[in-house]
Amino acid sequence: MDLDSLVDTPRKQAMLGISVAFMIIFPAYFAVMPMLIDDDLMASSSGGGPSGEWVVRFEETSITLQDPVNLGDGESHDTFFDLESDLMIGYVQVVVACNDNDDLTPGFSDAADVASDVSGVNSGNFSDQSDSGLCQGDAVTLRWDVIPGYNGTEYTASDMSENEIRAQWDDMGFARGTWAATITADVSSSPGIGPLNDNDEDYDITWTAMTFTLSLEPVVEL
Repeated sequence: MDLDSLVDTPRKQAMLGISVAFMIIFPAYFAVMPMLIDDDLMASSSGGGPSGEWVVRFEETSITLQDPVNLGDGESHDTFFDLESDLMIGYVQVVVACNDNDDLTPGFSDAADVASDVSGVNSGNFSDQSDSGLCQGDAVTLRWDVIPGYNGTEYTASDMSENEIRAQWDDMGFARGTWAATITADVSSSPGIGPLNDNDEDYDITWTAMTFTLSLEPVVEL
């Protein structure tokens, strides 16, 4: 088939012209379109969503466990906190509180020694902690930030997509499992004998896991 046979009628000439034009325009279309698309639309097509300014709020719900115990000097108590949640977890903490108000002689104060055991937590890279404190309110607080920097405070994010913000506050499924700690009493008895002499202490143990739902609202400029 020679070239003359392809253009020997007006219809064939028109078809050939359309085919040639298509071969030129089609590649040029895909070469030029990315330069014409808005950056926000490109971000959306890549799965990140449009970038902009967002009000970020944390709707918090705490999971708590209270475990009061009375201990004599040198006695220990193991406390356990089984944690499961479908929500994001911002942090986990245990607070040991006590109030030594029954010593007959000033200068003698009971205390608490607390050591954690995170070996039962099945996800996340958490380290054991330990601390001691006097029985004058909250004696010891041990806290683990599941999401670094989490404090539950509302803020405004700029130049970020919705997916980027949600990824920043994703706990990756960490912190589920059994959190544990051992509380050891340090009872400091004042000299003397009698029914009012201090020989034990009441300890209030409170576990808290702060869970949250993320709420995002785009900032609209009027």
